[in-house]
Amino acid sequence: MTAQALGSRANSIPLTDWNQAIDDLIQNRRAEQAIPRIRTVLKNFPRHLPSYFRLLQAIWILRRWDEGQDWALRLLRADPCNELAWAVLANAAEDRGALGEARGFWKRAFEQAPYSQHIRAGMVRTTPGKVDPLHLTSNTFAALCRMDGRWERAAEQYTALQQEFPRRVDIQCALLESLWRAERQAEALRLATQLARREPNLLISWVVSAQAGDETDRALAQAPLASLDPDCEYMAVRFGADLAPGKAATIGVSSTEAAWIDKL
Repeated sequence: MTAQALGSRANSIPLTDWNQAIDDLIQNRRAEQAIPRIRTVLKNFPRHLPSYFRLLQAIWILRRWDEGQDWALRLLRADPCNELAWAVLANAAEDRGALGEARGFWKRAFEQAPYSQHIRAGMVRTTPGKVDPLHLTSNTFAALCRMDGRWERAAEQYTALQQEFPRRVDIQCALLESLWRAERQAEALRLATQLARREPNLLISWVVSAQAGDETDRALAQAPLASLDPDCEYMAVRFGADLAPGKAATIGVSSTEAAWIDKL
């Protein structure tokens, strides 16, 4: 890298401050301005899950569904229970006229967030005939238990669902979260270890390993957590994890970008 290129990103800014500025843009529906600032974070942390999520929020405002598909898939590889990612995929499929595919994506989103009005509307819009698309299934009942913090009941529900759908990673992740939050740590750690070996991008596996595991488990979790969620923002919001970063994350920005945030 040339000295000029190095100098162009010589300013260091706390990641939390930069993300707050992005959140303010999104809150004010200035999505076009938010997207290049999100990409600045991704230049520093290419696997940064909160940035994937913020990109999807901006894309939702702009309704640029095709642009959101790749980011939705990336987020789902780390958090297959993320309803926004499923909803973006559903909207993209609807735009292509693939209503059957869209219905499948809306169903996955509904299984995670059955109260969301956008998701409920998508379910109704893509379900043919007189079938009630909003009736509660075992999956949605389990999600409601999870949302209400009834962790033991959620663990029971997801254990049964895992036996019925043994290949669905979203159900396994929901079960893992439920076991961990129900303080069934030994069971949670076993499942976390299995999932981490099979699907190393899953954030919840590393969160549980870091919080319920021994010194070796915590050491193994350190690098993936630093890559996926260096400021521990996503895991705190999604899973209620109380991990703290070893040091405050910073990003390198250009002089122009530094001047922009200084004006805020």
